[in-house]
Amino acid sequence: MHRRPADRRSRNNGADVLANGPLGRAWVIQCKHRRAVDRGSPVGTADLQRVIGTARQLYGAGIVLIVTNGRFSTRCAPLAAQLHMHLADRRTPRNLGQRRPPAVRALPKIPSPRKSR
Repeated sequence: MHRRPADRRSRNNGADVLANGPLGRAWVIQCKHRRAVDRGSPVGTADLQRVIGTARQLYGAGIVLIVTNGRFSTRCAPLAAQLHMHLADRRTPRNLGQRRPPAVRALPKIPSPRKSR
């Protein structure tokens, strides 16, 4: 796994963490920190669009995950479903950071990789 350094100026092209999953697919994880967790502005659809715009083209991501300590706007979940992205906010099960069960089990079902033709 390759961890990109934190940069306050956000020059990471929508990828805070790059990793390869157990099935060989590339993962791109973008972290969104909010100071005012409950009262601050939510992560919005523009954030999702920025991440998806680079995750698949620049990094060849098979799995795209956005994680926040805050919340997502109400329009994010439908858009994420359309774009085949995964969202994890402060309400996502706490086992995301534990080894057992694996973090992938805390996310919605991730389909198996497509077979190449």
